[in-house]
Amino acid sequence: MNIGLLSAEKISLAEGALYAVIGFVIVLAVLALLVGIFYLSGFIFQSKLFNKQKVTKPVAPQPQSNDDETDEQLVAAITAAIACVLESESQDGEAPEFVIKRIVRKK
Repeated sequence: MNIGLLSAEKISLAEGALYAVIGFVIVLAVLALLVGIFYLSGFIFQSKLFNKQKVTKPVAPQPQSNDDETDEQLVAAITAAIACVLESESQDGEAPEFVIKRIVRKK
């Protein structure tokens, strides 16, 4: 029984190379087709048809707080966090004494 390529025929090296090249070409063609489909679908979904402007509700402006008050709260929060960490790391369980001299905000 002869089933084509699955048979036990002797295939020459040239014929085997030809089959390999045909297989590579088919795989590359299918990959190129898939890339094209994905590219077109991305282009379509980024078009103006799908990017309608979203309606947003106006947000009431928040009252401006004093920067000094905010900075003091920030320093207090940082100090409390450092104290908690140092207290948990200490051996005797006592709160360590320390002074924060300067906090610099990076921009």
